[in-house]
Amino acid sequence: MDTMPTHPATLRRFFLTAATVAVLDISFAATWWVVIRGTTTLPRILQGIASGLLGKAAAQQGGAATVLLGAVLHCIVATGWTAIFFLAVRRSQGLRALLQRPFGVAIVGMPYGMFVWLMMTFVIIPLSRTTPAQVTSTWFWVSLAWHAVGVGLPIAIGANVKQR
Repeated sequence: MDTMPTHPATLRRFFLTAATVAVLDISFAATWWVVIRGTTTLPRILQGIASGLLGKAAAQQGGAATVLLGAVLHCIVATGWTAIFFLAVRRSQGLRALLQRPFGVAIVGMPYGMFVWLMMTFVIIPLSRTTPAQVTSTWFWVSLAWHAVGVGLPIAIGANVKQR
């Protein structure tokens, strides 16, 4: 069985979905931290992402290069989570059927988005050179809800097209 969708329309849909998720997610973070909280800037958020690879001091001192690195890493992560879901849909008749049911994209996608946030918080970020959100913080809970709506739902919508 092949592991990646290879039909051009499926590949376009996959990359469009990943890009949509990346843009929505960074827009959410910027809205929360720059607009609502007023505590940072978009470049600093992206450097914060780069700090997972470089460490905080190196990322903050890296200027435009670490801003770009953070943006690239953010897109890679969004693409990875999108790929996991698309592959699961491709391999699972049951998941494809569930997505086709009324509200199926919400039933499957929203928990997936929450799963993404929990995995990032408790597995991926602790393996990096940065600190995950604390469960007691407002950011943790707002992000958990956001990932249901702004990450999982768009991924499920993108994957919910009849597979070739």
